[in-house]
Amino acid sequence: MRRPPRPALRIEACSGGGGRVDLASLARTDQAWTSDDTDAVDRLAIQHGFSQLYPAQVMGAWVTDSPNPHTCRAVPLRFRFHSAMAGALSIGGDLTRWSAAELAEAAAYVARYKAVRSTVLTGHQFRLGSPSDGAHAVQYVARDGGESVVFQWRAGPVDRAQAPRLRLRGLDPQAAYRVDDDGGTLPTGTVRSGAGLAAHGLPARLPPGDHASRMLALRRAE
Repeated sequence: MRRPPRPALRIEACSGGGGRVDLASLARTDQAWTSDDTDAVDRLAIQHGFSQLYPAQVMGAWVTDSPNPHTCRAVPLRFRFHSAMAGALSIGGDLTRWSAAELAEAAAYVARYKAVRSTVLTGHQFRLGSPSDGAHAVQYVARDGGESVVFQWRAGPVDRAQAPRLRLRGLDPQAAYRVDDDGGTLPTGTVRSGAGLAAHGLPARLPPGDHASRMLALRRAE
């Protein structure tokens, strides 16, 4: 006898540290544990490969403690969140050991993620560079073209080579977009045309410091 559906039950596929995924298992589960390696820098390459076949919606991505328990690498909380926000965001750190400032910062990132979650999880994905170069970014565009989210990282020292601009994709060339840069490198209220964002892009400036990152949220201007 076929068991009745249980819509309130969520199932995550995991085996041997993650990464064992196929379409048959995803037909019966909600998401997959991508890897036991939760180092935010290593995850950029892991997620880059995983997303070649599978959508962000099924890609479990955790924010864990720093230094990372597996690699012992220390990475800022901001970078850890931006890395995990490119998939199905979860938090796997020991929150009892986080400072009040870290908890407040984490709450702000969670709220920001919730505002763009549908675009990240169900939108079209575009890769702007790869983890092997200094201009690594991932862009998601809502299916109606009205919203886009870009995550950009510098996964190493501040002097690492970096392309000068991010040329965005998938936007409506006839529309104007208001750009919110949480890295503070673009003026508040910046508005650009979809055609201009594709042809000329945006400055690829990141905040100072090693392991820097930022999130750009673009919404069609009224």
